[in-house]
Amino acid sequence: MSALLFKELGTAAPVSRLDTASIELIRRRLANASQRQRPLVNFKYRTGEAEVKEAAVLLALCSVNRQLCVLFEERNNKLSSHSGEVCFAGGKVDPTDRSYEDAALRETYEELGIAREDVRIIGSLPPVPNVSYTIRVHPVVGVVAGELDPRMLRVNRSEVHRAFALPLAHFFEPTNREAQSFRSMGVHIPSYASDKKGLRIWGMTAFVLYEFLLRICQPKNDTPGLEAPRL
Repeated sequence: MSALLFKELGTAAPVSRLDTASIELIRRRLANASQRQRPLVNFKYRTGEAEVKEAAVLLALCSVNRQLCVLFEERNNKLSSHSGEVCFAGGKVDPTDRSYEDAALRETYEELGIAREDVRIIGSLPPVPNVSYTIRVHPVVGVVAGELDPRMLRVNRSEVHRAFALPLAHFFEPTNREAQSFRSMGVHIPSYASDKKGLRIWGMTAFVLYEFLLRICQPKNDTPGLEAPRL
């Protein structure tokens, strides 16, 4: 039987604009959670036949029409794997990458054309596996500088069909989320509506997004060092 990892987040996002105060609040809560909060799931990776590979993704926060948004990709529907799905920019770590942050920034530039100097890293999330448990994916949280129009990004058409962004508040609307079985992990987590009918944010991307939302949703009287909510 699958465990239910579906904590009620409420109906109001903790922040709505990507200003200095909001960025600092998110950065602090991510840091506090990393020190005090356990990952949602303790994963066991497959070993023996091949070494577990490392990958990194960027959960990019951006300002679109002065709203705090999360940036996504819709993958090219001609790809051999995960075609047409929603994901974060990212990929496998190269030998030349100095860190997971470096890998996430490199992949973001290659896929979306966002220069690494235009992204400020403010935190990270616990690693998660791919569906076969052969890749360990390290989520990095970053802030894209300035106002962004996802439609104007220079996306790599061989990999990315389009880029789009959704307001943080979108994920706190009960009508935009529902519990979905993540069979490879043996858990139920939320999946989320995207900006297009029939296209949902699910699987590993939804898992990373949900863990991010949990970690930034601390009580309003939050002070540095306060323990984050736990399941």
